[in-house]
Formats: sequence, structure tokens, C-alpha cells
Amino acid sequence: MIDNQVPRSGAPGADTQCYRVAGIVLAAGCSRRMGRHNKLLMEVKGQAVVRSSVQHAMTSNLHSTIVVLGYQAQRVGQALEGLQYQPAINANYRQGLSSSLRIGVQAARGFDAVAILLADMPAVTPKVLNTLLDVFARQETPGIVVAVHDGRRGHPVIWPAAYFPDLMILRGDIGGQSLLQKYRHEVIEVDVGTDGIFRDIDTRADLLAANVQSKRNTENGV
Repeated sequence: MIDNQVPRSGAPGADTQCYRVAGIVLAAGCSRRMGRHNKLLMEVKGQAVVRSSVQHAMTSNLHSTIVVLGYQAQRVGQALEGLQYQPAINANYRQGLSSSLRIGVQAARGFDAVAILLADMPAVTPKVLNTLLDVFARQETPGIVVAVHDGRRGHPVIWPAAYFPDLMILRGDIGGQSLLQKYRHEVIEVDVGTDGIFRDIDTRADLLAANVQSKRNTENGV
């Protein structure tokens, strides 16, 4: 495991590689556990969940941000109005998470790697992303960089282009967990110092907790 005490990419004397990394924000799901409401359009700190997640990606050192849309694509797109992202439409979003992964990876052809982000995790900040990108940039032969905290893995994960073919053959409502096990000796864990990498929004209780945490962070100047 690598801790998060690493210099910023491009810092003087930093031994970094020039990798081009695209962020893929998965925003196509049906939001079933939120009932009739689309969780991505509900608000944390006065802003739609999906907009916060995409803004964080765009504010980071990622070279490009791809947003995979599916369920209520038009409404989700409206929530992102004014942001300069690359949309990718998943017409088969009901086939599960892996279908969105495939669409996103297809859209990222030509990049050296992708960072997979979940649109319902607005607590994944630019600082978290930049910490992972800094570590990734220091790998001569890049491995899979995974965010961890207190020994637990979370999101996001950076996948080098060498693993794109494996991501493209995933099926069902699963992410890359099986690949992390398959390539466990090529995984680099980076402690990013926050439990925001675990905090997704699936239910109203999650939404309430996210707003409480956001208010607490504001009061503490975080």
C-alpha cells in the first residue's frame, strides 16, 4: 500500500510519466433503491448529485471527462448543462453496470488509462483523484491504482489501457471486482485519507447523511 504523501504531478524533480487519463463517470443506472426518484437528480448542498460528481472529475487533473448516460438521459444531461464533458449514451443500461463500463471504455479509446467513477459518489473530491493520478504517473509500467482508506478498497480505480480488453468483456451488473482479484499482484493501493471513497447515495438515508456531512465539512472549513 502507498500512503497519500506524494508530490503533485509535474512538481519540480518529480519522476513522472506523461500518461493521458480519462475519467469515466457512470451515470446510467435506474436508481431503483430510491423509489420513483432519480437519486442523481437529488441534491447535496443545493446541487444535483451527478453535477457534483462530474464537476469534481472536471476540476481534477484528468485529461478528459466522459459521462455515460442511460436512464433519464435527457434529465440527467440537463442537470449537467454548461459543463464541458463528453457524453456517451448507453441504450442498454438495464443490462447492468458492466454495459456502462463498456460504453465508457469505448469512448476512451486512445487514452493511456481510465479512472472509473460512480456518479452517486459526490464525496470523491478532486484531491482524491489527484492523489491517485500522482501515484499512477510515477509508474514506469503502470498497474491498477485503487483508492483505499483504513485498509478498505473503494472508488475510484484507475485502469491502464492494457486492461481495456478485460473491461470490455465484463457482463451483468458488476464492476471490475473480479478483475482486481484476477490481477491482484498488479494492484497498487493508495490510502487517500478519507471515507468519501465508500459513501455512495442509494437511499434517502444516504442522502440525508451526505447533506449532514457536507454541512459539517463546511463548518470545519474542509
